Amino acid sequence: MASQLAPSQFDVAVLGADSPLGEAILSTLDDREVPIGRLFALTLHEAEDSVSFRGEDWPCLAAADFDYSQAQALIVASRSPATVRLVDRIRAERPTMPILAADALDPAAAIIAARVLRPIAAIASLVSAEAFVTLPVALAGKEGVDELVEQTRGLFNMENPEPEVFPLQIAFNVVPVAPGKDGGDAELALSQTTARLANGVVVGFTAVTGPLFFGAAMALHVRTAQALDIEALRHALRHQDGITLMEDDHPAAMPTPATDALGSQDVFIGRIRVEDAACRLWLVFDPIALDAVQMANSVENWIDKPATSLIT
Repeated sequence: MASQLAPSQFDVAVLGADSPLGEAILSTLDDREVPIGRLFALTLHEAEDSVSFRGEDWPCLAAADFDYSQAQALIVASRSPATVRLVDRIRAERPTMPILAADALDPAAAIIAARVLRPIAAIASLVSAEAFVTLPVALAGKEGVDELVEQTRGLFNMENPEPEVFPLQIAFNVVPVAPGKDGGDAELALSQTTARLANGVVVGFTAVTGPLFFGAAMALHVRTAQALDIEALRHALRHQDGITLMEDDHPAAMPTPATDALGSQDVFIGRIRVEDAACRLWLVFDPIALDAVQMANSVENWIDKPATSLIT
């Protein structure tokens, strides 16, 4: 465990530090050299693991028994029901403690859809848009990843899977709800957030959970008022920050969640198809990386303006 602290820092507790999102947040804060003092890595599991931060191992502590007065701020990197109950307790006990919760983030799929729709809207008026997005089990936390591992192993051993985190078997299957969310509520949130980020563009979302550990995929179908020119569309997309075009028709060169998106803040676009006033795009992205960036941005803003910033 680190024993020397950098000067002028503030102490942070990370609830769910051992989750995929928690590890991504710590990595992002580390890369940006955000001035964190003491780190309290908290877990809802057995306190026997550690996390890496600033080149050192930090042991995980039991979240239920932790004295939250030791930290100046709390980052919540888990969306599990147990986490929600614990955070409610913390808020009641420490009402002035700044808390940055994963549930308060803009959904990554909405950020990606808006990022792609804005340059399209700049060259043609949008009439309608539909998105089918397949999300990874990592959005349900460590428990979601573990369930996919165990179910996959069990099926190979001719065992019947027993769903706990997801409502149905997730291994070799697609479940028509977003991880840890009610399907309708999640899709409504995606639509509303996309409209806010894309100047009022309304997108109809269908969100499912697939047997993906990390990385997500989206099929985005757009109709415009005018016929689209594919070269103008490519030009618009290329000049939008955070977009990488991968249009080689060879299957091995097309973007996929596992081979291209992991750890990146970009959206990778392939299989652009234009027919008159309709276009279809294949998108892959890493929702965990995008969530971690939002968290890091909020922490940096809080450090810069601690007296006026609200994390909750």
